[in-house]
Amino acid sequence: MSIAEERCSDTNMALTQVIQLRNEFEDLTRGYNMPEGSSIDNIEWFIENGHRSNSLRNGFADAMKIARRIKEYYYGSSKKTRKRKRL
Repeated sequence: MSIAEERCSDTNMALTQVIQLRNEFEDLTRGYNMPEGSSIDNIEWFIENGHRSNSLRNGFADAMKIARRIKEYYYGSSKKTRKRKRL
């Protein structure tokens, strides 16, 4: 896929951003006390339990921000959607 095609496709652009975020998350959390990897289960575990033994480590705040962004992407936007109106 060319760069021009990638810019035109919002889905592909979002996917590449999430892959980059997952890679950055894995780099930041390497050596942390947590399950290894960046699966959605590990992301959720980190958000819920990661502060217990990792909050004083370098990059923890950044890793938490990235984890929340990945989770938001996975579950969709956190904004409420409107209900359809009957005609």
